[in-house]
Amino acid sequence: MRLSPFVKTRQVFLVLVISFFLTLSVAATESKLPSPLDIETALSFARQHPRARLDLNQQRLIPRRQSLFLNCHDVSYNNTDKIDNQRNRTETPLVKPVDQQKLYILQTFFDVLLADSNLIGINEDMAGAYIAYDRAKTRQEYKQLSELVVAKLEAEYQEVRQQFFSGEAAQRLTRAQLANAINHPNELSSELNPPVLIKPPQQLPDADTLYQQALRDNAWIKQLNSDNNNDVKRLTQMELRQEILELILRLKILAAAKQRAETQSYRRDLDLEMSRSLYDMEVKASLGRSMTLQSKARMEEERIGYCQTLTWSKLNALRGLPLLTPPLQDKKEQSE
Repeated sequence: MRLSPFVKTRQVFLVLVISFFLTLSVAATESKLPSPLDIETALSFARQHPRARLDLNQQRLIPRRQSLFLNCHDVSYNNTDKIDNQRNRTETPLVKPVDQQKLYILQTFFDVLLADSNLIGINEDMAGAYIAYDRAKTRQEYKQLSELVVAKLEAEYQEVRQQFFSGEAAQRLTRAQLANAINHPNELSSELNPPVLIKPPQQLPDADTLYQQALRDNAWIKQLNSDNNNDVKRLTQMELRQEILELILRLKILAAAKQRAETQSYRRDLDLEMSRSLYDMEVKASLGRSMTLQSKARMEEERIGYCQTLTWSKLNALRGLPLLTPPLQDKKEQSE
């Protein structure tokens, strides 16, 4: 029985992915890390990290690496603003070093999950490109298509194939960054347990209220204010007020972005169902393309959810609270 090009491509993909995760599993057999690794366990390693014992000037000697996929500032502003590396960073000098490391662990944890989702989307794209190329080759054999058309489709397939290997490399890079973030540099986690995400309240707290809470409950800021002169104290308070304002505004934008992403994802689900119906009826349809767009839409939903959780966690850290403390929801929101 001759397999369809779509099935053959999926088998090739599975062999590649299985071989990749088997490589990671070899390291995992000698690892002290649980599998799957959950976010609570990952965060528990922050206190052991060398950065938790460094002052701000020492930490600047070797800056933390930025995420490959998350970039919450760029996501919030639709990537139309110029890339702002400073605002894409999770760490802030306004929280104690161990909380800085926890925020970075949270970011790198989400980045691994996005790297996995990214490869799924690329695989769907590669499958669609291969189907188009394989069908064109068959038609060329029957003199129905020119060599130029087939060469163009093969070039498109090879381009997506390269993206697949780039996506596979991104999986490894993000896992290496997470391993470094949790102070286990030689132990790459093959599997992560996706955490329950924080849902910010519909009615966000007032920025000034959060600012007053931070001044009252953030012991690190109290220490900074007591150890330095009035000019440093004033700069610290200005930076705190600005940071809280930016995080609250980001949450407002992300709420709108989430609605957009959910609408887009629903639309892609409908497109995929339509493509599958046409495919089952042997009508020419770009099923692979529909699957690709659906995967990308779902990945965008994931990214926005991770950014909401990370942004709220940073507000928690600034207020002296545990990172993953959920917001208080009013009765109306709880019933929805």
